[in-house]
Amino acid sequence: MKTNWPVLRSGFMILTSLAVGSTVMTVRAQEIAGVTSTPTVISSVAILQSSSQRASVRVEGEGKLEARAARLQNPDRLVLDFSGARLGSQKTVIAGAMAPILGVRLGQFRDDVVRVVIDLTEASHFQLSHDGAAVVVLFNEASGSSNGTAASNSTSNSSSVTTKPTLNANNSKKSAISSPRFALPGELTQPSIKLASFGGKSEASRPTTNEAQAAQQASQQANTAAGTMAQSMQVSPMAAPAGRYTGEPISVNLKDVDLRDFFRLIHEISGLNVVLDPAVKGTLTIVLDEVPWDQALDIVLQNNSLDKQLNGNVLRIATRDTLKKEAETERDLERAQAEAVAPVTVTRVLSYSKAATLKDTLKKFLSARGDILSDDRSNQLIIRDIPSVIPTIDNLIRQLDRKSQQVEIEARVVSASRSFAQDIGTELGFAGSTTSGRSLFSGTPAVGGSGVTTGAGVPASPVSIGTGSASGNGITSGIPLVTSLSAGVPTSGLGFSHRSPNFAIDFFITAAEAKGVGKLLSKPKVITQNNEKAIIKQGTKVPIQTTINNTISVQFIDAVLKLEVTPQITAEGTVFMDVLVENTQIDTGIPRVQGVPALDTQSAETKVTVADGGTVVIGGIIITNQRVDITQVPVVGSIPLIGNLFKRTNVSVTSQELLFFLTPRIIPG
Repeated sequence: MKTNWPVLRSGFMILTSLAVGSTVMTVRAQEIAGVTSTPTVISSVAILQSSSQRASVRVEGEGKLEARAARLQNPDRLVLDFSGARLGSQKTVIAGAMAPILGVRLGQFRDDVVRVVIDLTEASHFQLSHDGAAVVVLFNEASGSSNGTAASNSTSNSSSVTTKPTLNANNSKKSAISSPRFALPGELTQPSIKLASFGGKSEASRPTTNEAQAAQQASQQANTAAGTMAQSMQVSPMAAPAGRYTGEPISVNLKDVDLRDFFRLIHEISGLNVVLDPAVKGTLTIVLDEVPWDQALDIVLQNNSLDKQLNGNVLRIATRDTLKKEAETERDLERAQAEAVAPVTVTRVLSYSKAATLKDTLKKFLSARGDILSDDRSNQLIIRDIPSVIPTIDNLIRQLDRKSQQVEIEARVVSASRSFAQDIGTELGFAGSTTSGRSLFSGTPAVGGSGVTTGAGVPASPVSIGTGSASGNGITSGIPLVTSLSAGVPTSGLGFSHRSPNFAIDFFITAAEAKGVGKLLSKPKVITQNNEKAIIKQGTKVPIQTTINNTISVQFIDAVLKLEVTPQITAEGTVFMDVLVENTQIDTGIPRVQGVPALDTQSAETKVTVADGGTVVIGGIIITNQRVDITQVPVVGSIPLIGNLFKRTNVSVTSQELLFFLTPRIIPG
């Protein structure tokens, strides 16, 4: 069956016909018009500067030189292809001497094509001309974006094969030739002299203009030529990223075709040398329209359980089982070689890390024959392993044994207390008798006696019950009180007394009031390393006696104000802190249990991020205690206004506040 291939816009066309059984598959490439079979040898390439201070590249050779030029971007460079030529110069890389030329790279792209890549600092106008048997590339000043766009637009309207500039060595007159500007993917012609690569733009974003496809073909040629000058790189296995292909679009319609014939076509299109594993066999049926050839290759490989390896410009295709066995064999070989090598013993002195801590981490990177010991006295690691592992361990030690940053943590602990107490009470005593002296009324001595007494020579009160006592010729007496509700510790008082032959009254008001404000300020400061805990304590240790198995022992528990902080310096320069605040005191209001006191604790645990030098407030614990005690005469004390004469009011208010201010500062150096 016949397979039609699209015209390759890089300047030539591949005609392919495939057949099964009686049909023979042939691949033929038409030569570019004007290319002759006369061999030409390029003897030298030089970077020159003309009298007008314009840089140029001169290519000289023996025979007729014919050049095709393509200007590439990202980065800017110019690619020259000399058909029917061979490279005779031993120097393949020339450093740039003047702007805009960064350098020149040349190599034998194919048996009959020499490629010259000129790396540029920026997009610049250029002219191709002949000077006798030499080809001269003359550069002007940097070209603007408008010129580049115009050049691209001028070539995008072409629907046929893109015309490449051709130089005739027989022309004696210099002729300037303008070259179209191609929008090529940078992966194919990077200055890193990579042989060939798959990946790049997705199929959706693939250029559809003739110039873009021609530039892709020129890009593949440039990479292959540059690959002859570089050390080959092994990529095994190499898988193209999904959706990123830059190969030439092809159309394929095949049925029951030998799989090896398809890879022969890939060789013709890509320019890569294709080597097939003997286990690769089978037939292929595929229909593709305008699909990049590297994507078609991946599809065929995936459907047939195959994979590829790229070594230089040689593409090897083998079954996955073969590659897997080779990888396992190589792994076993490396392991056997490692086990055959005699181990060595080295010591490493640590400066900032602890040897005992670091050794457990490093053990995971040793071989099966390796071991690490630590000497705590000298803080050294004793490493015994095969020589190939030692550089890896040394690199880890350099990364881990580093000076840690330090953080200064300044804490302010403020403990504020306020108290208010008010005590107001009354005392009332009265006594009276009738004129006949047969009746009397008064308080009772059990409540108390009035503080007012009668001395010698003073007429006695009408009633004196149980409180009078003879004192010389006078009588000292006090009226029994009706109510005794005085303040506990009075600081002020007011009394009123009235005495008459038949009636006496004593009334006293006592009061006490107290206020207090206390403030305790602690300002501890501590410096700790990054990710290391810092502990600050202030208080007392309470001894507790315990008896276990008839053995008496004394233990001490902390009744302290404690602050624990673990700082961690973040990448933004802030400080993340793990904070624990605890204030523990003995609670005297709770009876002891077998001599063990009760503890009153306030604690706060949090994680907070603070800017370097910033302050955060945590643990704001406020305790307020308010108490009102009223002692009164039943019934009478509840009467409004008058009841105040028969009651005692005691008001007590206390408040405590505990605040922690934390300020972390990163110490420079």
